[in-house]
Amino acid sequence: MKCTDWETYEAPTPAAAVMCSVCIEEYTGYGPATVRMVSNNGPPLPMPMQVPPGHMVQQIVDENGILTHVILSPQPPGMMSNPMTVGFYGGPNNTAQYYPPYGGPYASHPQYPSAHHHSHPPPPHVHGVPHTHPHGTPPPPNCNSHNHGPIHHPSGPSPPLNSMEDRNIRQRIRVRKKYQARVEDGVYSYRDRIPPRRAKQTTAAKGINGEVSNPNLIAQSSTPLSSEPETEIEEERRVLQQQLSSMPEPQTTDIEARSALIHLSPPEFDQNEFDINPADFGYELSLSDKGRDGKYKIVYNGDATEITLKDLKPATEFHLRVCALLDDLRGNPTEPISFKTLPCEPDQPQPPKLMQKTKTTLMLKWGLPCENGAKISTYTLEYDEGLGTGNFIEIYNGLQRQHKVSKLQTSTRYTFRLAAINSVGKSGFSEPVTFYTSGSVPVQPDPPMLSECSVHALTVSWIRRPNDDEFVLQFEDESTGHGFIPIYNGQNLSYIKDGLRRNTAYRFRLAAKNEEGQSKWSDIVVYHTSPDRPSPPGKPQIKGKIYANSFRVTWDPPKDSGGSEITKYIVELDDGNGYEMLYEGSEREHACDHLIPGQMYRVRVACSSKGGRSEFSECCVATTQCVPPGQCHAPKLQGKPKATSLHLRWAYPDYNGGVPVTDFSVQMILPDNTSREVYKGRDLDCIVAGLSPGRPFLFQVRAFNRAGGGPWSELLEVISGAGIPDPPKIPLINCKSPHSAIVIWEEPVNNGATITDYRLEWQLKTESDFTQLYFGPNLSFEVKGLSPAMLYSFRVQALNSAGPGLYSPVATCVTPPSRPSAVLSIKAQASATSIHLQWHEPNNNGSEIISYNIDIGEKQLISINAVTEYVIEDLLPETGYKIRIQAVNAIGVGAFSSAIKVTTRTLPPSPPKMECVAAGPNNLRLKWGEGRNLDLITYRLEMEREDGNYQEIYRGQAYSFKVGRLAELTCYDFRILASNDAGDGPYSDTYTFITTKAPPPALRAPRVTDVDLTTAQVLWQGCRSIGSDAMVYVLQLQDKDQEYHEVYKGADTCFVLQNLQPKTDYQVRVCAIRESNDDIGDIMGAFSPGTGFVTRNPEPVEKAKPVVQDDSVTEPKQMSIQQMTAIAVGVFFLVSVLIAFIIQQFIAYMTPSSRS
Repeated sequence: MKCTDWETYEAPTPAAAVMCSVCIEEYTGYGPATVRMVSNNGPPLPMPMQVPPGHMVQQIVDENGILTHVILSPQPPGMMSNPMTVGFYGGPNNTAQYYPPYGGPYASHPQYPSAHHHSHPPPPHVHGVPHTHPHGTPPPPNCNSHNHGPIHHPSGPSPPLNSMEDRNIRQRIRVRKKYQARVEDGVYSYRDRIPPRRAKQTTAAKGINGEVSNPNLIAQSSTPLSSEPETEIEEERRVLQQQLSSMPEPQTTDIEARSALIHLSPPEFDQNEFDINPADFGYELSLSDKGRDGKYKIVYNGDATEITLKDLKPATEFHLRVCALLDDLRGNPTEPISFKTLPCEPDQPQPPKLMQKTKTTLMLKWGLPCENGAKISTYTLEYDEGLGTGNFIEIYNGLQRQHKVSKLQTSTRYTFRLAAINSVGKSGFSEPVTFYTSGSVPVQPDPPMLSECSVHALTVSWIRRPNDDEFVLQFEDESTGHGFIPIYNGQNLSYIKDGLRRNTAYRFRLAAKNEEGQSKWSDIVVYHTSPDRPSPPGKPQIKGKIYANSFRVTWDPPKDSGGSEITKYIVELDDGNGYEMLYEGSEREHACDHLIPGQMYRVRVACSSKGGRSEFSECCVATTQCVPPGQCHAPKLQGKPKATSLHLRWAYPDYNGGVPVTDFSVQMILPDNTSREVYKGRDLDCIVAGLSPGRPFLFQVRAFNRAGGGPWSELLEVISGAGIPDPPKIPLINCKSPHSAIVIWEEPVNNGATITDYRLEWQLKTESDFTQLYFGPNLSFEVKGLSPAMLYSFRVQALNSAGPGLYSPVATCVTPPSRPSAVLSIKAQASATSIHLQWHEPNNNGSEIISYNIDIGEKQLISINAVTEYVIEDLLPETGYKIRIQAVNAIGVGAFSSAIKVTTRTLPPSPPKMECVAAGPNNLRLKWGEGRNLDLITYRLEMEREDGNYQEIYRGQAYSFKVGRLAELTCYDFRILASNDAGDGPYSDTYTFITTKAPPPALRAPRVTDVDLTTAQVLWQGCRSIGSDAMVYVLQLQDKDQEYHEVYKGADTCFVLQNLQPKTDYQVRVCAIRESNDDIGDIMGAFSPGTGFVTRNPEPVEKAKPVVQDDSVTEPKQMSIQQMTAIAVGVFFLVSVLIAFIIQQFIAYMTPSSRS
């Protein structure tokens, strides 16, 4: 069936007129269609309704007894097709009901509900028995797809009553009792009551496929429903409405020109009869300014009892009435009351208008403003004298509504304002208005200004001068070649020229006109239209790798730039909460950072130019890599901790890093700050065992995902069950004096049990054991009888109910120092004039000894430094002395030692005289006596070193000594002393002796080469120079019959012998001579061994070889310094190469790739 099928029903009375539109969708099944009932006049009344053939009707009533739905459904096959009329609603006492079809022959079919149709109006009671569908199939949705009211089956519970419904029920009961009392009293006759009526409903058994299994109809009587509750409701509503209509008239006070105060009183009612709170009343206030019978306008609707009416007309008579409201009930309005507002000053007049103007006069005229109850007595016109300062003066005061202002200046701007005055007061001034006097032809105006520029339009503006009335604007497009054409002529100060091309130049000029004529054209100005906005850029692309917190995007420029250069790009990022701008610049790539790992992001790009911003491009989707999860919350303790175990629980972290959490790890930190993992798994709790009792433990947890482990959570501190106390901290020792000290300690951690006692032990020596000094509950103890400057050790142990704890760390204490002890064990060694004392340092009692006092029997003590030996000099020989020693420190002076007796010896011998009996280049022989040493005197010879100190070189009883290993030609200082049993005598005076120069060394035998008949060449090896002296060489030659004679003297190391005899034996030798630069003279060295040779024969014979004499000694050739340096460098190079090769082989062996 189409939606245009609808029927209209005319009710017997206008109050029951209802328009019902039936719209049935095409429904493939047989379920009913829902039709919403619409009523504008309260609850629907009993309504006969013409049903189309082949259909049946049901109705739905809500909990307030209001008809809300009518259900029109197809009629099942085999049912009667007579028209049906919907009965009256059940009344307000009924709960929401679902009205099934009237009884028919097919009521038992599981799919089609039966219905009974009537051809006449039904009686005023309900027909039919509540019926529930066997399968509970609800009707299909109605045609407008809105659920206008709930459908309740009779098998379901009734909805609960609210407070208003409870009040209605109580009032209804009271009204029913009152109504019954009036019936019994004869106020209402029995015939006025509507008697209850009964209705019959027949059903027939329905067979399968719509066949009738039993042709006999079974009549069933329905339960009669009385209309008495409905009558009670109507009676109650009528009584309440009468009470609402008895509301007192409102009172009016504080009447002013534009406001009035209204006082309202609630309706009068019997509180014993009606349970109503006066605050529940509402009021509707209506006002009329057209007379008592005029049209009233609602000005207020609420529950206030004092209302201030504002914005009233002055000097106007108003009529006011009010009606009371209670929920949906409305009382009759009260009788209107009248009041009249007071008059006031006139309204603000309109600005004056210009009627005529000349060069020196202005004719002004104005209208009549609202007088507000008092006639206007005069008008005041003011102007600013053409100065424009805002200061006005009065130029007219009178009752006329026009005025001619004269004696004005030409082409001048004047501002005017107007006020009206009546008997009450003066109105406000009108808005200022400006007029100009006439003048000459306008001068050339300024060029038009560009106010706004767009792609296809230009807005130009100009300034009005005092002498300008109208303006002429011309425009030129050079591309057309038409020149300037007028585009505007009028009084406006701007003009919009549209239909232009983008990014193009156009020329403008302006002229001004007035009554005297037109001015010259202004200067020509050129303005450009704006470029168009560009097209969107290319879709962003991911550049490079996507990281956990960043990725880089790049994009292509737009295909159409809009006629201008792209100035910047705008990048927006969407993280699921909308797009936000991320970048703005000229680059075509950007790094998106500070991102959330494992999050999907969308990126889009737009570009901007002088023409504007483009649309955004297509979005690019990217998902960041995941990271380890965030920090978990600190684990929580489950239950009470035990002595050796506890139960922990934790939760997932607030941030999982972008992927689900896979595992958890729990770490325990022991009191010694060591940690270990106690759990690893997926659960959210674990039991930690193996704990020590009464100890604090720290626990933390972290989560793992596929990216790794997150940070550790905050620490949870848990103390296990009670145990023995912890060891106390190291005790604090305060020495009061050298003989007493106070030991103080702090209470340690009791590990769950109160500490009862402390045990204090001390140790006198490091190798001895600790012994108990105190036992009790105190935290301090004073130790007496100590020795000064003595080291003492203390330790403390705490005890509780679990047993004794560990000892505290050992605390040491040294008592304060005191005066030193007496010196013991003094040793004395006497000489003739001195006594050498030695002693052991006494006990300083904690303060370092700074000096000693020596007493030798004289009045003045000898004070010396902190030494343990001292020599007392300037004593008399062979004299006895009593000596005692006293130590001194910073505390004071110690006791003297026991006295010792010492006697000095006789004087020692005097030193002898010393002389040098033989001097050489590297030795000196010294002598200091003659004969035999019968007195057995011991001599000590000393030589001065380079640092100025003397070194002993000889001690003995001989009278001479040879000093060796000296340098040549060097001065040496010597001194000598003699000693015997009496001691060492004084040193002699210093003796100085000088060594001699050393001769040159002996040379090796020379070599003879190039031997001829009369010549031969002699070569020899030279020697080094000694000091600054030069070396020369002397070569001597010897023949067979002669002695050696000198043949050469000089610095060369070779010489050629000439004038030799042929076939003659010769022998040569050489020596070195040291030429001295001083007066000592030359020093000759020893000659070398001789070398023999034979000159050649005149006949050709074999070359003679040089023959060295048998008595010559050939010395081994020594290497020079350069040769030894070269050999050392070579050896070092070979060793370095060998070490580098070994290191290279070792590294190659240790490298895994080489081993593989």
